[in-house]
Amino acid sequence: MLSLMWDKLKWWWLNTWYNFPVIGKTARLSKDLHQTTDGSGWFKSERALCQDYKGFVQVQSEFDFNERTSYLQKAGDNGRTLTPLAIWVLIVGFVFVEAQGFSYVLAGYTVPGASETTQKYAAIGIAFIVSALCVLLTHAAGQELYRSLKIKRARKDWIEDGRRHKLRTRSMPLTTSQHLDDEEPEYTQISNRVGIDASFVVSWATLAFVLMIAVGATYVRVQSANKLMDDAVRMQKSELVQQQNTSVGIDLAQQNVLPDADAQSNLEADGKAVEEAAQYDLHGYWVTFAILAVLFVFLQGLGVLFGYRWGFAGENSKAAFKALGKGKYLTYGDVRMASQHFIDKAQNQLENLQQRMIQHHAEQGTGVAVHPTKSFLEFLDSTDKQETDYRSKKREALQQEQQRAKEDHQRRKAREHDRAAATVAAPATPVAQDEETPPEPKLARASEVEIAIRELDRVGDDIQAKRSYLDTLPEHVFTEVKIVLQERKEAKELAKKQRAAEIEDLL
Repeated sequence: MLSLMWDKLKWWWLNTWYNFPVIGKTARLSKDLHQTTDGSGWFKSERALCQDYKGFVQVQSEFDFNERTSYLQKAGDNGRTLTPLAIWVLIVGFVFVEAQGFSYVLAGYTVPGASETTQKYAAIGIAFIVSALCVLLTHAAGQELYRSLKIKRARKDWIEDGRRHKLRTRSMPLTTSQHLDDEEPEYTQISNRVGIDASFVVSWATLAFVLMIAVGATYVRVQSANKLMDDAVRMQKSELVQQQNTSVGIDLAQQNVLPDADAQSNLEADGKAVEEAAQYDLHGYWVTFAILAVLFVFLQGLGVLFGYRWGFAGENSKAAFKALGKGKYLTYGDVRMASQHFIDKAQNQLENLQQRMIQHHAEQGTGVAVHPTKSFLEFLDSTDKQETDYRSKKREALQQEQQRAKEDHQRRKAREHDRAAATVAAPATPVAQDEETPPEPKLARASEVEIAIRELDRVGDDIQAKRSYLDTLPEHVFTEVKIVLQERKEAKELAKKQRAAEIEDLL
């Protein structure tokens, strides 16, 4: 409940703190008449206010909105939501009712020999733990069933399609471009975002746990009822014997005594009636306990149904749903309309601050008159432009570096191709510069380079061993090995820069 109301609470507190008299933030910022040093014409106090209110404006581009919507659609989660608050209230009510029922069942068996109060508190604690476990397990089982059945359905469609495409081509988190698998079939798009491994471990564990609790609770209830009936029958028979003895004493005083056979017959008849009445009550208890067991299992099944009905299967569907306003925004126009309320309030606060700044300067200021004219929308546009320009520059630099690396790779490939062609075109018996030491064929040299690279890979991270090995290589082999190692190093540095750029875009 608090998490759902937290944003509204922060919004209320921000406006309250800005409007607070004397010590409020508007009152304090209005005394700061210094402009920023970037030549933009903004006052520091104006920017401070705009920065505070910017956090409540839904700042996302239409492209980001469409990407998140596309993720939910391709994951098969479009139209689904988080578990509603009313359902959670109902689940909490289930926990309370189940805990009460279990506490009565466990009251006499939790801490044998302890006082009645201690047994009561222990029973309540254990009952709450059992009930909470039931709720958590059933909810997790429902979500597991939804995800696993979606995976099985995608696999079934893949098999029916003749396995003409890959079931899963790549992982598609929310941070990647969602159009990369537009040409893939629906089952591939789902598998890229949900996964391909279906599991029912939690579901089977939940079923076993629920049945164990239902059977165990029913058994304890039946044994408690049997003990209660036995004690009640024994007590009633004892009362019958006492009544008979009392009546015999009265009859002796009145000289009206029944024969012993008749008295014993009456006592047995009364005892049989007591036992039959106890059996009727006991059968009623058993039927009631069976109904309670069925009701308990039904409630757990309802918890599984809640978990299946609400929630998401995609790995990032929950994040995408929250970024889209938790179902409040169906179109990008809805996003802009929802943000307009915060923009209007921020503009109102900014105008109030500007008026107070002018008033403060008129009362105590000197020098050039203060005429702040900036708007909150100008602030949003400028910050958005700065962020866009920064990301564009990072992306352009990365693309240029990738292009240079690609060109270098193509040039190296071209040189290798030329060397291979020259080797093939060379005469079978080359002209020897020195009859005693003929030149080494280039193909043999290439095989030596491969052997050297494999040896370096085998050595691993031992730098000293690598240096010793490189010193033993001939000059022509060392030159080729150096080129290969340099290419590897450049590829690693490029991968690091790409990852850093991706992280920068995310943040």
